[in-house]
Amino acid sequence: MEKNKKAAGIFKTVIIAVLMFSAGYIAFAVPEAAETFMPVVSAIRVEPCEYKPYVTAKGTIVRLRDEFYAVAAVNEADISQVEAGQRAELSGAAFPDGNYFGSVSNISDTAYSLAVSALSAAETVVDVTVLIEEGDTAKLRSGYSVTVQLKTGDERILNMLPYSAICQDDKGEYVYVLQNNTAVRRDIVTGMELSDKTEIVSGVGVEDLVLTDPDLVYDGGRVRVSAGLK
Repeated sequence: MEKNKKAAGIFKTVIIAVLMFSAGYIAFAVPEAAETFMPVVSAIRVEPCEYKPYVTAKGTIVRLRDEFYAVAAVNEADISQVEAGQRAELSGAAFPDGNYFGSVSNISDTAYSLAVSALSAAETVVDVTVLIEEGDTAKLRSGYSVTVQLKTGDERILNMLPYSAICQDDKGEYVYVLQNNTAVRRDIVTGMELSDKTEIVSGVGVEDLVLTDPDLVYDGGRVRVSAGLK
């Protein structure tokens, strides 16, 4: 009986030792194993883009005595940005040697409805007349079609991010940036919107790595970034 108790005690001691060793090994190994469960995400930097603020309109070349003009139909949504003296650049299929330049000489007082094509709905436009001041006017002909770009502001560089990287909640817009393999929330202020991206006015800079998979991460969560990132 005594031998059985002693054997049971030894067996119990061995079991406890094995369990303690296993627990220590697991505690040591878990951080490495846990890393395999971290979400794999992509990261990008803000993209500097050259922004040229223009209003674009289609029109026709006309001649009045010795001067040539372009008369362009500007959409009513853009006409408030157009004013007399504004610089304009003119391009067209009939200008193989380069574009022409001029300035706005007149803005019509009357708007009218114009159908761009038989398949599109009519839009309300206002005629804007541009005096052509630079370019070889000897090659121009009345009736030539022309595209007019009216400069509405100074050219500048915008820092842009795709919409897919940007989140929003009741506190405002934000992104996740990468810091020491951790997703960190960064509140941002956005500005001008383009078709697939938006301007970042403040919050992140060109030195930051912004995570493009915000649905996979949370503030303070560990992440792995896909290979090939520079």
